[in-house]
Amino acid sequence: MSLRNKLFLSFIGLMILNILLFKFVFEDIIVEQLKNDRHNQYQYEKETANKVRLMQLLRSYNFKDPTERLEMDLNLPEDLMYRMVVKDARGNVIDSKTSKAYDLKQPPPTSPRNSEANSGLKIVGEYHFQIEPPKEGETVIYFYTDEYDIMASKGVSMMLWFIYGSITLVGLVLMGLYVRWILRPVNELTRVTQEIREGKRLVSFSYRTHDEFGQLFQYFGDMVDDLRVSEERQSELISAIAHDFRTPLTTIKGYASYIGTGRVTNLERIQKQMGKIEQKTSDLEKLLDELQDYNTQNTEVRLNISRIHVKQFMKGIIEDYLVRIKEAGLSFQWKLRVSNELHIEADETKLRRVMENLINNAITYNKPNGSILITCDQREGHVLFTVIDKGEGISPEDQAKVFTKFYRVEKSRNRDNGGTGLGLNICQSIVRRHGGDIMVSSELGVGSSFSFTIPFYTT
Repeated sequence: MSLRNKLFLSFIGLMILNILLFKFVFEDIIVEQLKNDRHNQYQYEKETANKVRLMQLLRSYNFKDPTERLEMDLNLPEDLMYRMVVKDARGNVIDSKTSKAYDLKQPPPTSPRNSEANSGLKIVGEYHFQIEPPKEGETVIYFYTDEYDIMASKGVSMMLWFIYGSITLVGLVLMGLYVRWILRPVNELTRVTQEIREGKRLVSFSYRTHDEFGQLFQYFGDMVDDLRVSEERQSELISAIAHDFRTPLTTIKGYASYIGTGRVTNLERIQKQMGKIEQKTSDLEKLLDELQDYNTQNTEVRLNISRIHVKQFMKGIIEDYLVRIKEAGLSFQWKLRVSNELHIEADETKLRRVMENLINNAITYNKPNGSILITCDQREGHVLFTVIDKGEGISPEDQAKVFTKFYRVEKSRNRDNGGTGLGLNICQSIVRRHGGDIMVSSELGVGSSFSFTIPFYTT
């Protein structure tokens, strides 16, 4: 499961748990508290209204004890926001009284008067008491509330604490999960990176999941394996180059030393030994050319594109190899199934390098009295070049690796024949830079077929 899905499902799970927790645990408690708050508020307002009613009765009966009436007037609660209005029979306001809590909510004198809307107050209760005869009229008491008053109630505070607390809890849990899911693979990657830095190449990961980090570790592990294989091949390459240089140099040194003694006076024998020296020198040049080509492809030197006549290009290569293939005791055939007017845009030197490498491999790994067939076919939008030999063949497991740099199919055989394991990798790089592709088809004991394509564009 991906990390994104884990976080999403964790969020959904925490929200469902939070909803269930509210539904089955806190909902009844909070609702009951809200009911109690409203009931207590109602009772408080009712008691205040009854006191006002009693004061009204005392006034209507001309109560003679002003001290007691004043004491009752002072006993009216000042923490409630209310406004008491006395109206005559015509509805005109003849007296009014407000609580201190109400007065504190009123805007300053510079603001518009009677601006209850401006103060944010809303009427939540209203009591009407008729004045007994002989006086007529009524006393009205209005009870108010505002946002702060509502927010200050215990039930609303409990609700807000639950909301803020649940949001904080969900955030902390998600952050904890996120940190855990992030830090564990990061620490694992740090440990493995340190091991690689110290030179270790056989590393293992204890973090095995199917999320993004698991995929990253898989790619990282593959990269380390490739690095290890590359280092092993480079070590083999250095050993092979040392061997491949030492063998011809030993031969050259031996013949040169022997000729230098002056004991060889036969001209034909001298010429034969000089030919050996020249051949070994040529082998060294090819080895150096291969190494230089590998360095060139790594630096991405620009292709020297020119217009190439395909048939003339192929005929030139065939003429160059006629004698060499014959001297190797191999039969040689070719089929050029392309138009005489066909041209391609390519780097001729590098394209020749690919053909020469494939033909040289066909000669080197062929069987005694074997054969080589070169074909060139014009296809839809590209030219197909193929070199076929009746040689030893390549196993299926090696066919997938022959284009890997430093790869040598058979170490012992390649050491005898020379080579760095870079030739086919260089060929693949050259072909791909031309927009083509290179393929291999082989069977052990039967032979191999190497093909590559180069696109052309009709005008």
